[in-house]
Amino acid sequence: MIEIQHVSKHFGPVQALKDVSLSIQPGERVAFVGSNGSGKTTLLRALLGLSRVDGTIQIAGHDVAKHPELALQHVAYVPQIAPPLEAPVAEVVTAYAALRGITVEHIHAQAVVMGLSPSELSRVRFRDLSGGMKQKLLAALALATSAQVLVCDEPTSNLDAAARQAFFGALEQRAPGSILILCSHREEELHSFVGRVVELRDGVLIRDDNLLHSVPRRLQVVP
Repeated sequence: MIEIQHVSKHFGPVQALKDVSLSIQPGERVAFVGSNGSGKTTLLRALLGLSRVDGTIQIAGHDVAKHPELALQHVAYVPQIAPPLEAPVAEVVTAYAALRGITVEHIHAQAVVMGLSPSELSRVRFRDLSGGMKQKLLAALALATSAQVLVCDEPTSNLDAAARQAFFGALEQRAPGSILILCSHREEELHSFVGRVVELRDGVLIRDDNLLHSVPRRLQVVP
């Protein structure tokens, strides 16, 4: 369970978040939507412990600001911008597997689902991958975990329709009680997958819609 209570954030004179409160229950699939500058990315960063805010955020009963090591052990993250890693892909995969307590083989299996060839990528440096390949690999890393909370920031922005279909198909296989948070400009695509849409504008929560279907319908990938 995620509890966000009275969260505000200032960047100098600009208020990026204004008293945002919401709860996300186990099993929910939630889309965070809004235009650039709406506050959705700031809220995601706060949720991940990457930005200090006024107010409180708890994950599985643990305060993200006070006990990040406890709160964030339940979270996996697919970032919009790939980190500037210099290491070969094989080392990245091995390090991530050790950090999350999973096997390299499990990550490789998810990489294949995402359309990657682990053997071909093993000696390539992460920085030398194309934008689309980086995004596929980062998705595979997160999907290989059994994290209770999966946070995805524009996870399909560099993917073609087939890869997006594979990504959402893999999300369908996650444990029923896990929380999925997807931040995307493709709101029409997410409507067929999520059960709830949260919209921010100028740092204010302006919409929190529970969609009619409680069980996601067949995914409609937008070309």
